[in-house]
Amino acid sequence: MDAKLLYWTAALANLGVIVACGARGVGAVRRGEVRTHRRMMLTSAALVGVFLVSYLLKVALLGKEDRSRWTGLDYAVLYAHELCIAAMLLAGAVALYRAWRFRKALGPRLALPSDPEALPGRSAHRAAGRVATRAGVLAFLTAFGVWLGMLLRA
Repeated sequence: MDAKLLYWTAALANLGVIVACGARGVGAVRRGEVRTHRRMMLTSAALVGVFLVSYLLKVALLGKEDRSRWTGLDYAVLYAHELCIAAMLLAGAVALYRAWRFRKALGPRLALPSDPEALPGRSAHRAAGRVATRAGVLAFLTAFGVWLGMLLRA
């Protein structure tokens, strides 16, 4: 296995952890565990940041992939993956912004108020979170397709 394929294997695992943290965070908030939800979502965001920095280092040290043997299907899967990633990043940023805006209303105990109107932007946060988590799952599935294509061409 060459260094680039090893890198993409680690990146795929990282995306899997991002999706798993997101799923755990969704489950936590459904149980009213806001602190766990917050921790899992911030962990996911941090792992996205780690990937972005690692990708810049990977390109600087190893260069870009040789796409001379890629087929139309390979490109289609890659573009679908990139679209899912873009949706995940944009929706995740909106969800993070909305959460940041109502953090004071949660108080130091991070307790959800019984009145949903007490958190302005809660519905936007939830909608953006749903898009981000679903796009993350699709991003992982398409990333697996991209990775599998790379493995088969190696």
